[in-house]
Amino acid sequence: MEQWIERPAIGLEQRRPIDLLATAAQMCTQALERSENWLYEWNFVRDLKRRMRRKEQCRPGRFDLTRLDAIKTVRQFDEAYTAPYFGFRDAEDYYHRASAMRVIDRIAIPTLIITAEDDPFVPSQPFLDPKVTGNRHIELALCEHGGHCGFVGDASDDDDGYWAEGRIVDFVSRQSSVISLQSSVSSQQSLVISH
Repeated sequence: MEQWIERPAIGLEQRRPIDLLATAAQMCTQALERSENWLYEWNFVRDLKRRMRRKEQCRPGRFDLTRLDAIKTVRQFDEAYTAPYFGFRDAEDYYHRASAMRVIDRIAIPTLIITAEDDPFVPSQPFLDPKVTGNRHIELALCEHGGHCGFVGDASDDDDGYWAEGRIVDFVSRQSSVISLQSSVSSQQSLVISH
């Protein structure tokens, strides 16, 4: 007999901003706009512009590209394209409504969040919010180092050095064991009930 999972059994999150509108000093978009992050932002904006041009090729006339060349920041892009084309009032409305912090306390499945204190544009402070730390379903790995996606360690005979990936595999293995055990207990209970 096939069993269908009606909802995800586990959740994984690595280096995503959970609060796009944290305090003014820690907003991800502001962090991205800091001078030391100019290369990151330039690359993001370049890729966003490239995507818009491809979208326009696929759907001619659908997007107004007249402002595209003047855009220099992700916030400007979100104001000109993301917000109006996806039903948001403006970039601030988009950041507020897309923020996971608004609903993170409702997570009810085992979830692993991996982030770093030295991430150049995803501030770590929101991850210390009681909505995150107080949710028993969330396992938070807030590392001192790791940057935006450099969670690596020393390689050895039994470890390839990719720390985050190893942590994810361990988490999934632990959760699979729990799910398997729960399924086994449920099967045994239904056998007892049916006899």
